[in-house]
Amino acid sequence: MNINSIISLFTLFSGEPEAKSYIPLINSAITEVKNRLKADVNLEDERLSFLCAAIANLRYTQILAARDRLRYTFAGAVAQMSNGAQQLDFANSLVREYWASIKDLINDTDFTFLNV
Repeated sequence: MNINSIISLFTLFSGEPEAKSYIPLINSAITEVKNRLKADVNLEDERLSFLCAAIANLRYTQILAARDRLRYTFAGAVAQMSNGAQQLDFANSLVREYWASIKDLINDTDFTFLNV
């Protein structure tokens, strides 16, 4: 996985012009993806960079949604008009789509053996 590519994709997905502050989110996303990969996967597969950036963007969007988004004016604080739920839905769907695109590269974690 190319960290520079992931950072560029993160800035594209998030709209955040400076990704330096969000490197811990990106590193966390990389670790999350690596932990689900099969042993023989080529880490240079570009799909992995897209997935890592999408996961980092989801975490970024969750952080923004959790904050009390206020705009300060001369009269006090006013809630900022943004649709955080819609942004979260989009970020979630992006992550789901990228997970689906690499299903051939990840270990199946949905199978549970219950009984003989």
